[in-house]
Amino acid sequence: MAMIDTQTFPLTKQRLATALALIPTQPDAFSPNRMRETRVQFISGKNVLSSIRGWLLAANVIANDKSRNFLTDYGKQLVANDPQMENARSWWSFHLNICFSERCDPYRALFFAIGESAGYVLDDDALLWKLAAIIGEKTSAELALATIETNLIGVLKMFDGNSPLSDLGLIDILTEGNKQFLRLAEPNVPEQAVVHVLALARHKHFSTRATVHFSELVDKGVHHFLCLSVTDLRKRLRELGRSIIWQQHFEFLEGQDLDSVRFGERLNPSQTVLNLLQESDDTWI
Repeated sequence: MAMIDTQTFPLTKQRLATALALIPTQPDAFSPNRMRETRVQFISGKNVLSSIRGWLLAANVIANDKSRNFLTDYGKQLVANDPQMENARSWWSFHLNICFSERCDPYRALFFAIGESAGYVLDDDALLWKLAAIIGEKTSAELALATIETNLIGVLKMFDGNSPLSDLGLIDILTEGNKQFLRLAEPNVPEQAVVHVLALARHKHFSTRATVHFSELVDKGVHHFLCLSVTDLRKRLRELGRSIIWQQHFEFLEGQDLDSVRFGERLNPSQTVLNLLQESDDTWI
């Protein structure tokens, strides 16, 4: 099961900024023999350290070789552009990286589930069953639900209180009586994030394709990750595709029965994440 491994804990600005500074000089920071020292660095317990490492791996901030961890190119880009993780654009990139990660669930599945629903009750098992169906876990239902629920607790904390992803306004947690409901919010989505999503989708799902149908992007949940309706995503792609700024990245082709997207030579994640980190406006709510 490709779970984030949140250990029920969220990732904060302080924890991510600490990791960005620590990993280059202490690649074995998360190993058992360095645990005591690392706990002091993060001001956190053992389970929190496991959660931090899980988030870092899920967002491709770090990669690991046995007990040693190192910053990926993306992690180095964060250090170069926003080492304290203060900017909304950095958290947009973090969020989108997880959505296309190999260990992305139940984070990715949560956006699918609530994007396709009018709202889920947080204490309702229906949400867990829906997430399990999206993830497609093959082991026993009892084990799958328990594992999903443990990880989901940490994921939901990222959208509650003063967490950075909460401040992006991606998911609303609404209270009605004694129940809480989830729904996708309406964040201010920077155009660089829309283009970066295309690059990530191309890299993961359509690496051998020059053109994809718009409906294929919808099937992969691109609109859910941006918290846009299908109509709004089509509108944004149409507008951006006409802009001279993005014409080397992609082209939006309108057909009588089927719209499509033609990928350009500059549409690759390493380029588009730099556009996002360096050029987009902050979108804190």
